[in-house]
Amino acid sequence: MNVPKPEVPPVIDDIAQRVSWVRDFSGGDCFYAAVTSITDKTAAIEGFGTAVQPFEQMLADFQAKFHVEPDINVRLIEPSQCEVTNFLRFLGQAAGDKPQLVLDRTSVPNGTPISGTLVTRGGLISSVLLIDHKGMVFNLDDRMVVQSDKATFSIPIGLGAADRAAGKAVPQIIMVITGPQDIQAAAFSTPMPASQLLPKILEEIEANGSKFSASAKYFRLGG
Repeated sequence: MNVPKPEVPPVIDDIAQRVSWVRDFSGGDCFYAAVTSITDKTAAIEGFGTAVQPFEQMLADFQAKFHVEPDINVRLIEPSQCEVTNFLRFLGQAAGDKPQLVLDRTSVPNGTPISGTLVTRGGLISSVLLIDHKGMVFNLDDRMVVQSDKATFSIPIGLGAADRAAGKAVPQIIMVITGPQDIQAAAFSTPMPASQLLPKILEEIEANGSKFSASAKYFRLGG
């Protein structure tokens, strides 16, 4: 008898299931995780949160379900920065063309520049924001040097006297929001609390109905 072999599901479906599982994982109020690279035998995940424990649970649950031990890079943030996790849960997995943001380093001595590169698809418009450890948001758009196929930046950054005296490195986040048009709420000049600004930006994006996406990168300042 010529019995046909059972069909083997394509690997891509399995990978998509794992990406979806990470996206939907419930890690609490201040939690965001996303797959940064994945194959059928490996998974790299980056996450933002105020505690390690939810990511330890994610690792155990992922390994139990998929029989692969993921490599999870946890970025510990301050409670004042938690609005970033809400924002990324809404936009970080969006179908829009995700901006590619690369920082030159993840540990920056006080008073030295944070530098990096931003690449997006042609025709899209980006807003670049810095969210500091106190939850204040700074607009970096005027600090970007735009070239034909990318934008670069090198921005001196420093801590106040109290933070310098504490001698501890503090978490900072650079976030890029990209879409087909300008976001009016993101065009501000005076630093604003993330808890006020980021919900306004989301509200404008929802009302607009266009496809926007976001990427965020983490570095530690001082210490």
